[in-house]
Amino acid sequence: MKRFKEFDILKGIAITAVVLIHVTSHGTYTFDPTSYLYFIYLLANRLSQFAVPAFIFASCVLLSYIYRNDFRTITFAKLKTFYTKRFIRIIPPYVIWTLIYLIVRNIESNGSIAITLENYSNFLLRGDGYYHLYFVVVILQVYIFLPYLVHVISHVNVNFQHILLLSTVLQILCYYTYSFYLIKYFPRNTRVIIWYIALILIGVWIGTNYETYSKKEKNVRVFLPVAIISGVLYTYLYHLSNMGQHVSSGMSTSVWYIYVSSMSLLLLYISKKVNTRLFEKAGQLSFGIYLMHPLFLFMMDRLYDAGNIILYNIYVLLEFFVILTLSYVITRWLETTSWGKYLLG
Repeated sequence: MKRFKEFDILKGIAITAVVLIHVTSHGTYTFDPTSYLYFIYLLANRLSQFAVPAFIFASCVLLSYIYRNDFRTITFAKLKTFYTKRFIRIIPPYVIWTLIYLIVRNIESNGSIAITLENYSNFLLRGDGYYHLYFVVVILQVYIFLPYLVHVISHVNVNFQHILLLSTVLQILCYYTYSFYLIKYFPRNTRVIIWYIALILIGVWIGTNYETYSKKEKNVRVFLPVAIISGVLYTYLYHLSNMGQHVSSGMSTSVWYIYVSSMSLLLLYISKKVNTRLFEKAGQLSFGIYLMHPLFLFMMDRLYDAGNIILYNIYVLLEFFVILTLSYVITRWLETTSWGKYLLG
């Protein structure tokens, strides 16, 4: 099956946004909220929040396209092949990197987070090994349910507008189900698949109807103003929260959903029109970059103690490019080794 560049480019944009989120997060609470530097960091950080949802969306589209014929009928043999291939790709790196970041957290906490089997097991189960590893837990859940979602959607005759409406309604129901019930059992919403159910359903529908969708995707340009307006509003609400003002969690979450969904759809369209080799290759290496970049961020943050504002801003910019480049180069090198698959999948 031919490789679709747009998915690699989309993932390349998303992984760049992930690194940008992490290097700018400190600036959103370091600078005075009335300063222009605060707003620069705030905009860069908040407007990049589409990154992980876009990863999930791209994975759902691509996998649904690849397996749409396989899972029109579900058999044990097909499920076994799919799960074996997916889990072997993602679980060994997750196990190894969770251990690496347990050591990092032990250093960060000056030993208060002990390197014990109990801590390691808890971090593995909850996705709490480090602040970014929750994504692996979510994508594992996506892999578990994807065959059944593909099966159902491939047998239901709905158009794009219908799936948008259906997924929106279902996302609202999932939000209230989580807020009033599931939160007691899963206190971190980003670890639960239903938090992204709208994007997942839209992604599965596009994947199973990719040719049909591609012919009409110019309509997606309507999402440009939606993404701009919702992105600005989401950033503003976050700013108000930073200022200590009460912001309804329901409102901020709704605006976030609109922003990340419209951005994911918009970026899929843009990725088909932009032939950028750098983003394409970064997308192919994105899982490895995602896993290792916080390790370099941890190291670089310990090398520099912010004092001079100008030097701090220069250092953040340098940090962004160094972390992204190091993660890219090392991931690319590891992929050429016989043991790199255990670290990168």
